[in-house]
Amino acid sequence: MLKSISNLHLNRKKSDDGEQLVDFPSSSGDDASLITKLRKGYQLGRPALVKKTGKYRVTYKGLSSSERRSFALDLFQTLIDLKWRWATLVFVFTFFIVYFVFAVIWYILAKAHGDFENLNNPTWTPCIERAKTFADLLLFSIETQTTIGYGTFYPNTSCSGSLLLVFVQITVGFLLETLLVGFLLVKLSRPKHRRHTLLFSEKALICKEDGDLCLEIRVGDLRKSHLVDTSSFGIFVSEKVSKEGIVYPLYQQQMEFEAHQMQDRVFMMWPLILRHKINEDSPLYEMTFDQMLSNTFELIIILEGTIEATGEICQARTSYSSKDIVWGHRFVNMIDFDNDNGQWSANFEKFNATVPTPTPKCSGKQLAEIYGASSRTNQAQETENLGGTFWRSQSQIITPMTEETSLTKIPDRRPRSYRHSRAPLSFSGFQSQHLEMGRVLNIYK
Repeated sequence: MLKSISNLHLNRKKSDDGEQLVDFPSSSGDDASLITKLRKGYQLGRPALVKKTGKYRVTYKGLSSSERRSFALDLFQTLIDLKWRWATLVFVFTFFIVYFVFAVIWYILAKAHGDFENLNNPTWTPCIERAKTFADLLLFSIETQTTIGYGTFYPNTSCSGSLLLVFVQITVGFLLETLLVGFLLVKLSRPKHRRHTLLFSEKALICKEDGDLCLEIRVGDLRKSHLVDTSSFGIFVSEKVSKEGIVYPLYQQQMEFEAHQMQDRVFMMWPLILRHKINEDSPLYEMTFDQMLSNTFELIIILEGTIEATGEICQARTSYSSKDIVWGHRFVNMIDFDNDNGQWSANFEKFNATVPTPTPKCSGKQLAEIYGASSRTNQAQETENLGGTFWRSQSQIITPMTEETSLTKIPDRRPRSYRHSRAPLSFSGFQSQHLEMGRVLNIYK
């Protein structure tokens, strides 16, 4: 497979809307299945670690029997984690088993009392009146535990043990109903279902923002009751080989996301753009344009907040791979003021809409080096044009000293009656009183 991957040449092309796409070559044989997987966003032939819905593709193998028994010790949480089809079966069969067990106990009690041998004896007082078969006792067990009381069957206190058994079954029935109903309520009200009304953009965009190369995604909340104290962060997952040759197939690196200048805090009153600056602290800093499309990494974006109504913590997550990254685009504005009703409105039809924007096809490191060299060149030219005059704190405005003047002249450091907060870059347009004060203090001639 590695050989097949190395033989793949991904040709890039531009679509009609300007998006950068990957054109996978046609192939046959073993490479054909690999290319098909890559078309679907697979990372080196493997599916994404996290689905778009936030579910993980992780299974556990090799668990010992003792480790499996630990799930039974935390039975309540185990039941909550069950899928709904299994949870429904557990709910139904638990009640049925309890009904059946107590029906067997009632049958044993009636059998020991001799009720079935005296079915035709009119003077006989049975434990359960009118119960002649096991089906009758099963119906009586259901009536007793659910307190229905049809009146068809009823116990006689003259039968020893009947009163105690009725008390035990009703007590067990109340306890069982409390546990199972509580289990269903917790399962229905789990905070993870809140994530279905939290939206992530379908694409992750790379564009230039305030001179920095940035990765941007858009998030939104469909509910009016927004999450409280919401924060965001990202995880960069890729393969890593240490200096000692140790391979980490799913190596995690933190990615910082911020909305505007709120750092990792997210105020979800309206849809926001989460921005990750590709700087020295970013795992994407040295990744070039071609490496961004190499399908060898995954970005997991996580939103965490507190549900206002219940106070429970909710987490929503999604993932982006190379097929989800669009270079040189930014999100269109979807917030506008509605003059008709006097409110700000968010048009979710534009939630995933993007527009092209000029973006250099280079890594963040290359962009920083280019801008760094450009800024140093501009600074040198500016210093040369100013003739050596430069910024100076306090009121000292000095000119470059030659070797001769530096040996003969000593700066005057007497207390000055006038102190200027900041010196200018040149003398042009400077007020005459400032010049006169400078001559008096022998700062310059």
